[in-house]
Amino acid sequence: MVDSNILFCNRVFAFAYMIEGASGFGTPVALGAPMLVSSGHDPVKSVVTLLVMNTFATVWGAIGTPIWFGFGSLFSVEEQKDTFIEISYKAGVCLIICAYLLVPLLLHIICPWPLIRKNLLFVLLSITTVVGPSFGLSFVTEEFPSMIGGMVGCLGTAVLIKFKVGLRQLEDPEDGDNLEIGSVSEQNEKPISESKQSGETDEDEVVNSEYGKENNTEEDGSSGASNEDDHKKVNTPDDLLAGSQQEMLERALGPRKEVGKGYVTELLCRTSPLWLVVLLLVLSRVEDIGLKDYLTRKEPNFAIYFGSYGTFRLSASLVLQLYNILSYPGLNWKFELLYIPFIMPFVLVSLFTMLVYRKDLQRSPKQIAGIVARRLKNPAIALLGALCLVQMLLRIDTAAPAYILGTVLADWFQEGFIVITPLLGALGSFFSGSTTVSNLTFGTIQKLAAESIGISPTAVLALQAVGGSAGNGICLNNIIAGCAVVGVTVGEGAILKQTYKFVFGITTISTV
Repeated sequence: MVDSNILFCNRVFAFAYMIEGASGFGTPVALGAPMLVSSGHDPVKSVVTLLVMNTFATVWGAIGTPIWFGFGSLFSVEEQKDTFIEISYKAGVCLIICAYLLVPLLLHIICPWPLIRKNLLFVLLSITTVVGPSFGLSFVTEEFPSMIGGMVGCLGTAVLIKFKVGLRQLEDPEDGDNLEIGSVSEQNEKPISESKQSGETDEDEVVNSEYGKENNTEEDGSSGASNEDDHKKVNTPDDLLAGSQQEMLERALGPRKEVGKGYVTELLCRTSPLWLVVLLLVLSRVEDIGLKDYLTRKEPNFAIYFGSYGTFRLSASLVLQLYNILSYPGLNWKFELLYIPFIMPFVLVSLFTMLVYRKDLQRSPKQIAGIVARRLKNPAIALLGALCLVQMLLRIDTAAPAYILGTVLADWFQEGFIVITPLLGALGSFFSGSTTVSNLTFGTIQKLAAESIGISPTAVLALQAVGGSAGNGICLNNIIAGCAVVGVTVGEGAILKQTYKFVFGITTISTV
């Protein structure tokens, strides 16, 4: 048995919220989806769940970058502070309402509805511990609502679970197929990680394109009988939360050690991949700490002149730059190798974990690198084409295709433009996978349209930011990357069919 659907999903929601606030760049999907998969959930449903969870936090993602950088060019320095706060809390009003209405429905993707209905109080209280602090902070800052809201949510959800607030088991034998708190559905009873322990299945398992399920692996006959008995068993209230979680911990860590006999040290080491990633993201994103400046410095550097192709520069902070591409003035490119979530934190934390647990590795580092390379091969091809399209759409001036589209639509709709405001934001994120880029692309036309039809520019820009946040749920880049992380070989359309409903729901509710 694995951890309860309802408990684990709410904790992952708070965790993803916090990671988005600290990092952005689709990191919550990369971290959260494997957590759900390793707990026995369907890979495709896990990716869908994390993609939609990520849509509630990216307005304030990466320490508020979508607002202070995305809209920074639209206002003077004197106007920015108050204007950004106004955009922040107006977007917060939209997102807090959407969270209460849509997150319970989102949980239904991997949780049976009877379980959600019985524990709706817990679900709503858990959501409150996340979006409540986030909404409150949106009145004073545009930088930290997601990160601090997620941190408080992780702690608050843990307290709710500890004291069993709002938690109930399914008592009706016909309600939810005898599901109890502390179990998952029969189809997901066996964690994927267990099915691979025999070493007989390849890491690139075939996934059904419709349901995203792995090919069936052989199980012991006794295991099936045991699972059936587990579903018929009714736990006492004290066992509701302890049983399955304790079994999962003992499988991973061995029998529980007493505090003072190495248990805390073992727990910290085993969970180090998660908390080290979070720690490094926070340290590298909060500007007051000072590490971000060292990771993004463009000077000193050495340069190589490639004639009409441009000038290549590499700084001491490993920032790759290409200036005046094809002799076009102002057409530049850069890649901050140490700042973008790649080498730090993921590669560093992975190498640290392999070093600490090198004696427990079931595959050699070379084999692990080969697995990663094979999983990235197909997504890399798809991403190459997508990124080429994105770069053509990223021009931030009147020649940008998105700007032309927005101008035409504003002329067509006039006062009705407010209806499509969040949809334009979602369109920008669909192409780029970034709320910040969406705001940069459409911010100017949104502000001009608001002024021309006589409504509040900050309200329109808040809708733009909310739409850009929602659009991350349908972005092909994020979908491809999320599927690659969990090893799913399913078409993007199968994911879009499930995420677009929530994206449209967020934009509609926000507009109303």
